[in-house]
Amino acid sequence: MSRLRVPAEVAILLPSLLLVGCGATAKTPTPALTGDQLANAEYQSPTPAEGAVLLTDGEYHEPAAPGSASQVTVTMLPDLTAYGDLNGDGVSDAAVILAGSAGGSGTFITLAAVLNQDGEPQHVASAELGDRVQVHSVAIESGEIVVSLTTHAPSDPLCCPTLETERRFHLEQDQLVEVTPPA
Repeated sequence: MSRLRVPAEVAILLPSLLLVGCGATAKTPTPALTGDQLANAEYQSPTPAEGAVLLTDGEYHEPAAPGSASQVTVTMLPDLTAYGDLNGDGVSDAAVILAGSAGGSGTFITLAAVLNQDGEPQHVASAELGDRVQVHSVAIESGEIVVSLTTHAPSDPLCCPTLETERRFHLEQDQLVEVTPPA
């Protein structure tokens, strides 16, 4: 009985040709989110009355009241952005820190989870981190957002938080749920 010998090049290319011939195509990878996209995205925010802001170059401003010199502001803190998969789809998403002020002395810090929807940012959930807290770092580890920050101990004045802490969150549908640390 004689055996048919197939050259190595044909053996390698044949499966690919069969897939193309059958109409199968390779899926194009989803483009990664960029800092520029995140700095020009829309976010839900408790700071303005409308509940949403469209950032331009990482900032949003509007008068606190008609004719007022005070400004409502929301600012993305660009050095505090992390990238990683938040929803288990194998695509890199983002975690962003926003600082909001309604014109008073408070600066309210918010963690925003942003999914990568076909290369476009979609803000899906937020968690309030506190008034005048100091965020040191943000990371995404195994689908969890890890925030290292200094927050207020019970006796701290609002100006001066002293309590070093780490908070962890995971995305459940459209909510960021804080992960309770082990006791």
